[in-house]
Amino acid sequence: MANSTSPLRGLCPAPFYDVENFGLNGYYAGRFCAPVSATLECCLPCPFTDYLYPPSFKTWYRASEAINVAGLVCLLFLLASFLCLPAEKTRRHYLSYCLIIAAIFLALGFVIPFGTQPEQCYDEITPNDMYSSLTCAFSGAFLIAGGMSMAVWIFIRALSMHLQICWDVMPGRRFFYWAQGLGWTVAAAFFTSTVTATGVSFRFGDVCHVNSPDSMKDFWGPLLVIAGAATLVQLVTFAYCLKVYLQNMWSDDQTETQSSAGLPSYTTSVRTRSARVVYRRVSKVVWLQWRGITIVVFILVDVIFFSVVFVYLNAVESRAVNDLEKAMPFLLCLMQHLEPSDACYPLGQSLFVNQSTVVAILLMLSFAGIQVFLLLVRVSMFTAWGNLVRTRFGTKGEFVSLDAKQDARDARNYELQKFPQSPISPLESALKHPGNTFTTAGAEFDPYRRSLSGTPDYLGSEVQRTYRSPSQSFSTPRAPSRVGWDPRSMYARGGLGLHPPVDEDKDMDVRMGDKI
Repeated sequence: MANSTSPLRGLCPAPFYDVENFGLNGYYAGRFCAPVSATLECCLPCPFTDYLYPPSFKTWYRASEAINVAGLVCLLFLLASFLCLPAEKTRRHYLSYCLIIAAIFLALGFVIPFGTQPEQCYDEITPNDMYSSLTCAFSGAFLIAGGMSMAVWIFIRALSMHLQICWDVMPGRRFFYWAQGLGWTVAAAFFTSTVTATGVSFRFGDVCHVNSPDSMKDFWGPLLVIAGAATLVQLVTFAYCLKVYLQNMWSDDQTETQSSAGLPSYTTSVRTRSARVVYRRVSKVVWLQWRGITIVVFILVDVIFFSVVFVYLNAVESRAVNDLEKAMPFLLCLMQHLEPSDACYPLGQSLFVNQSTVVAILLMLSFAGIQVFLLLVRVSMFTAWGNLVRTRFGTKGEFVSLDAKQDARDARNYELQKFPQSPISPLESALKHPGNTFTTAGAEFDPYRRSLSGTPDYLGSEVQRTYRSPSQSFSTPRAPSRVGWDPRSMYARGGLGLHPPVDEDKDMDVRMGDKI
């Protein structure tokens, strides 16, 4: 319950406060105050969004911050996949890298206040800004950096697709260096000018947004120009694709009509073939770039809608403060109820921006990271991560044969054996090794010593083989052998030529006929 007898109110009726009772701490330019008389100026309590929107509004912006947490996790997974997985699994590109980093900046602007839940107000009528709240400074900085960077890289991505589709120019290393230099330089320049000249403060919700004074020339104006240029390039690209599609259809119709009437002319055939070649090239590039085209469209819609609504909000705030007659029904309702009431919410939203529009802004910005993730992620990434985890952390089982499992009790079955290159006959063994004897008591002669397990033991002595030099050697070159051949036996001409005789007159007639 508001204290209607607080000395800070002065001569102002409840729930308003007299601005003379407060100092110049916090973001005092963000106070919602209006002059009542020449010597009295009354201010609405902070945060004044509690008097504009119902309690469900807090639930909505908390939900948007939670969505940004999920989007940040998805973007970090995508960035880690680009860094750790092979290129053929991720189809990574430097334009995708830069867009992901910009989306991470934007998501951090919502995630930081979600974890800290900062105090929005410095005192009863003054909101905090980046100088009085460290959370406000970081969240506003990330929000500005993310929004401006996304607009810049969306323009560069639209320009790259325009060059590929419309001009058949593949951006190379020079385009890469220019894009990196201009892209981050432009984003950093407008970020610096916005933070230093305009600043950020709590305007609605726990996220700090750009302040209203000088925001049009420092942030919203450049952002709208970049987004408008990207939209124009994208529309030209769409128009060219539509032209190529219609031209291909027209060429097919012309070919069918002329083929039914007669043979087509040479010029018409070239035009038809060129239209089909261009159509195949454009359709192939569009099919390969459909993810990038969709990302450009989605992010452009978010950026333009976000910018237009905030520009409108800044204009409405200045008009509402200076036009007391238009705001009088809302002010009288507040003085009657003293506390935020459902009867005053429609009157307050009619002066500013309604709740549905603000919630739409928060949700669209929150889903930007998830949109980038859904359009850049591939199923092959999950498969590659599974293979990588199994390769790095999986246990490799040792191969054991089936025979070894069956005879595991007998250790003699695992004796090291050495097999000779070619076994010798028993008779040669008996001649070379006189110590061997024949067993005549029904036992078969064995030239090799046997181990205890009954298997031949080849470790006793190795067989010595004598080297025989080959009868023919191919290491030294030899002159090729000549085989006598009589060309007369094959009815061939003598001398250098081996062709049958040619009639010179007939050959001259043929050559003259070729010239004619």
